[in-house]
Amino acid sequence: MIALARSSGGFNPPERFRLRALIYASFGAMFLAIIPFAVFGGPWPESTSWRLVGFVMTVYTAAGLLFLPPAAYRLRHDHPELFPLSLVVVQFGNHVSTFLLALVVLFGLSEYRASAYTMALILLLVHGAIAFVRVLFHRRD
Repeated sequence: MIALARSSGGFNPPERFRLRALIYASFGAMFLAIIPFAVFGGPWPESTSWRLVGFVMTVYTAAGLLFLPPAAYRLRHDHPELFPLSLVVVQFGNHVSTFLLALVVLFGLSEYRASAYTMALILLLVHGAIAFVRVLFHRRD
């Protein structure tokens, strides 16, 4: 859809960022949703499985926090009309919430680890949905 909707030439920096955010969130949610199926069938105890799953999610969400918000801030500086402050704050809050939920899973801070993990996956999907809508409908030609 992006290739068909795109005029000639390459992608500009805001479009590249949006595509990265979309790929980060959607592929991350997909792979993080598959990991428990591989981990929980292993020979180790359930608590170890939760720590492993939480570790993978924590690393992934930490990487997103390190790379996406600073890039969004730079793009907001260059293209404030394409990156309104409210959107940047919502997306950053989404990243932080996902990271905090990953820490809950990693360290077992709640007896509801499965719910925290599922909620983190849902937040990744929300992030991806926002990026998808922005890729399709908020372009500068």
